[in-house]
Amino acid sequence: MGRSATGTGASKRKAVDRSVSTSTRLLLAAERLIAQDGVAQVSMRRINAEAGTGNISAVHYYYGSLERVIGAIFDLRAPAIDARRNEMLDELQARQSPPTVHDILLAVIWPLAEHMLAQPTDNCYVRFIAAINRTPRFDMWNVVSHRHRRGVTRSYILLRRALSTIPKDVLHARLMLAWREVIYTLADVELMIQARHPNLRDPLVMFHATDLVTRIGCSLGAPVSEATQVARRILLSKSASEKGTLFGLDSVWAFGSRHLPSV
Repeated sequence: MGRSATGTGASKRKAVDRSVSTSTRLLLAAERLIAQDGVAQVSMRRINAEAGTGNISAVHYYYGSLERVIGAIFDLRAPAIDARRNEMLDELQARQSPPTVHDILLAVIWPLAEHMLAQPTDNCYVRFIAAINRTPRFDMWNVVSHRHRRGVTRSYILLRRALSTIPKDVLHARLMLAWREVIYTLADVELMIQARHPNLRDPLVMFHATDLVTRIGCSLGAPVSEATQVARRILLSKSASEKGTLFGLDSVWAFGSRHLPSV
């Protein structure tokens, strides 16, 4: 995985590292800017300036659009994380007993924590993911290439098997919200480390990552209240007329109308 450079804007950017290719510098610059300011505040011109390419058309030449830049950032970062997640899942499935919810969640969360621990304290990839999640026009299931989310797909299937007593659409919504909780929590930890506690990176990441495993494990299997069931029936009645996303807060009614990994 690439080592990102520190930067809070073009005027305060460190000297450009000419050993890194222009195409990669553009991706790292876009990752920083999106992590800091959100997708809506980042233009192709800002990416060019932040990367220090000296060519106002560089990002258009290499990627063509902001959407393709975002896809390329995932292509840069996601493979190593997905490989580690699949490695952990392979170990779980090699056991004689079925994997527990705790073990599956650890395989989901820990590769991201390892990424944070392996990078310099100005790392911003998790905040980049969080910024993409906060942008309604992006559905993460479509933004990240299927070849880079095999581990997440496997984890989803295993969790559905392990929690088969929860209604399928409710569990789907809980899993989507749990993923967002993972991303937003670790993004806040990433920012806190950079801004205030660079010397406490390792224990902060370990504390919050392991606590996420426990906390989410408890919430996924919680009983579904009657009030939730009433609201669920209303939402499901709207599924024919309202378009939902597989990954978003509207995933309850998208569950029945979109293709999902089979269990």
